[in-house]
Amino acid sequence: MGFIRADGPAEPGFVPKMEISVRELFAQEAARLGYRIVESRASFPDYILEHAGKRLFAEAEFRSSDFLRHRHDFARCDLLVVWEHDLPYLPVPVLELQSLSVHDVKQRRTISPGRLSGPTSHPPEKRSGKRLRRRLRR
Repeated sequence: MGFIRADGPAEPGFVPKMEISVRELFAQEAARLGYRIVESRASFPDYILEHAGKRLFAEAEFRSSDFLRHRHDFARCDLLVVWEHDLPYLPVPVLELQSLSVHDVKQRRTISPGRLSGPTSHPPEKRSGKRLRRRLRR
């Protein structure tokens, strides 16, 4: 049962309803998307991945807004894996499984999964989520 067609987005027959389903789907399709799961964990971040020769810390959520709701630390996450990206901007790249696109941080544009670069080079103090959470509440 593959949820991702070879030619693009998800099949309409299956839509995950919660984070655990997103984790299962990502685990099934990670290799096809160019990721190797080094470690899957119960605590934040959910995954340690390898992509293009670089090690990434990744968190899985159903929606990107859940990352903020759970109050995760942006400085400890290099990639957010979601089913639905529902925020205009996050300071980490977002892999949206529903559309198979990576929403990049720097250009604020969508790029293909194969072009995702490794961990961000911003110092942790500049990647704090407090300011972003305040802005999103307004």
